[in-house]
Order: sequence, then structure tokens, then C-alpha cells
Amino acid sequence: MAEMEKAISDATNLGKNSKSIYNSLYRRFMKMSSGIKIMAMNEDKILDILDDDEIPPKSQEGLCTVTIMVRRANEGSYEKLLRWRETTIKKRRENYKMKQNELLADTLPDKDVLESYMNNLFNEKDYTGYIINYLLITFGVRNLDLNVILTADNEVIKSNHKSNMNYLYVASKYVRYIRNNYKTADVYGKQRHMIERRRFQSACFALLDGNYDAPLLKLPSGEAVSEDSVGKIIQRKTFKELGEGKYYKINILDAKKNGNIKRIKELAKSRPHSVETLFKEYDIQDK
Repeated sequence: MAEMEKAISDATNLGKNSKSIYNSLYRRFMKMSSGIKIMAMNEDKILDILDDDEIPPKSQEGLCTVTIMVRRANEGSYEKLLRWRETTIKKRRENYKMKQNELLADTLPDKDVLESYMNNLFNEKDYTGYIINYLLITFGVRNLDLNVILTADNEVIKSNHKSNMNYLYVASKYVRYIRNNYKTADVYGKQRHMIERRRFQSACFALLDGNYDAPLLKLPSGEAVSEDSVGKIIQRKTFKELGEGKYYKINILDAKKNGNIKRIKELAKSRPHSVETLFKEYDIQDK
């Protein structure tokens, strides 16, 4: 993977998560090209591979970006690829988004349905499911943000504590949600949220079960899951397996329906990203 290693090395502004995503996209492109390296092809051949109607436009954009990165870092031409991404793919993404949003508008449940489902999980003593749904509904977080360790160690809430993990610090009267590892951590840094809901605290204590710490997500053996498995586990715990992305869109629809501008700003801040990104990428009523 020398050509990709050179591209990653040259992109000094990329964080750990972004590097992982681009390496994954590169491996996917290698499968599509039957192992032929990007620098061994011309731009037209690369476009022949990428210009496939069965590949969603967002994926086409990511794959194209990787080929541009590699060719730029290894002194190859990339102008055609860049132009294709900025014109053809941009239009495809807009059209695809509109069609998907039209479908979602007729099928997504109301937020109170998600809240009822969440409370039923607590009543059924599915405390892992309850915590997952509470964090998704309350803070609009992504899958990776839910790969957390529950702990009674107050070291994790100190400002100078260095860690790549996410935590739920369980105290006697509150729970502190600490995020160090999430998609936009390189931009927004450590995130902290105070949770003072009794049910949430009870669910955390139940999962700790007297232990000093415990993973929220774990395998039947009790071991913590890999990052690659997080998304599948989260989706299975959501209402009708909607997943975190649709939960976030439901949150936005609910805030708009109630004219709650404050809630919209809170959702953007806690994900976190800009309010502009919230409306552009996640508002299914945005035309």
C-alpha cells in the first residue's frame, strides 16, 4: 500500500479517524480494480471504475477523493477526477439526497415513539439498549461516540486526563458523559455532558454491577467490541433498527415542528458540527 501510505503521510492535517476512513476506502477501491494500483491507471480508467450506478453518490465521492489524494501525493494527474467529483458527483448527491428524503418523510416515526421505545427497554431491563437510545435521542451522537466505558474512576473527568476512550463516569448523584474519540474530535476536542436523570443513573449502576468499570458494548464473552462492530450493534438496539443517522434526523424534524431553535443549536453543538451542516446534511425537509 505504498502509494496510499505516501498520500496519508502527505496529508498532515488528517486525524486518526479520517486516516482510518481513507485507508478503508482505498482497500475498497483496490477490490473494485482487482488489485491494480491507482498510479498504474490513467484517470479515464479510474473513472470507468467509479462511474457505476450501483455505487451510492456519497460512496463515489469518497472513493474519488482517495484516488485524488493518491495521485496528488505521487505526482500523478488528477484534474479530470477533481472535475468529475465537483460537477457530476455533486449533482448526483443532491438528487440522491432529495429522493431519499422524500421516502424518509413518509416513513420516519415521531420522536415520542423513540422515547416510548427507550422507556420500554428500561422496563424490560435492557439497560444497554436504554443507555444507547437515551444518548442518541438526547445528544444526537454518532455510533462511535457510543463505544464507551462505564466507570467509577473520577480521574476520567479531570481536564488533564489524557485518553482515547469515551466514558460514562457514574457518580452518586449524576453521570458525566465524556467523549474523546468521535468523528470530529480533531476539530472540537473533548466533549463533556452532565446527565442527572435517575433512570439513566440506575441503568449505569446496573451494568457496572459493583465493578470498577465495564464496557457498554460487549461480546457474549464480556469483552469490549471492536470499532468495526459498533455500528451493527447500535443499529440492532434502535427502534426498528433505524440506526443513529435516522434518529438524528427525527430529532431535527421534531425540533423544527416545535419551532425550537435552541434545541437545533444544542443538537449541532453536541454532535458536534455547525448548524449549517445540520441543515445541509441531515434536515430531510431541506431542498
